[in-house]
Amino acid sequence: MASGLTLPPAEGELMDLVPENLGGAVVFNLNSSGVLSKALRGNCGEFAVAIHNWLMNTEVRYVLLDFQDEKEVCALFLEELMQLAKRLRVPFLFAGVTEKPRQMLEAYDFTRRWPLFVSPEEAILYLDQNFPGSTKAPLDGLTFGVAIATSRLRSSAAAEVESAEAIEAVE
Repeated sequence: MASGLTLPPAEGELMDLVPENLGGAVVFNLNSSGVLSKALRGNCGEFAVAIHNWLMNTEVRYVLLDFQDEKEVCALFLEELMQLAKRLRVPFLFAGVTEKPRQMLEAYDFTRRWPLFVSPEEAILYLDQNFPGSTKAPLDGLTFGVAIATSRLRSSAAAEVESAEAIEAVE
């Protein structure tokens, strides 16, 4: 199977972002396998919202994503991450990126601002050297090893409420 970009995951596929504590630094691991949660079937772009929400509820002020174990990365997910990086204005780093996602990041000129790394350890060293103290944020109360919760788009949630109200009106 060729490494590269893919379409959003189909029903039955899983894509999770799992925060891990690597020597006191937070690393988001992208994991694909199993069954995709109902909230994300066909919409991997919502992970950017999940990362945003997670960051806003912590003192962590950087994003480090590890794609090392992934051969395929959803193109929409990558695009949404680049948009999130522009809005957040915090260090936004990728490790273990395969050729096609790397080409996409380069095509969007993302690598002009943020370097890509072979391993998360290299990215952590970069953060420590260029943003002293950034990897020392308090991690109390954070859950590691468990996929972060994803948020549905407001339009999706509104449609579900309208649908539920319509059903109640008929009953």
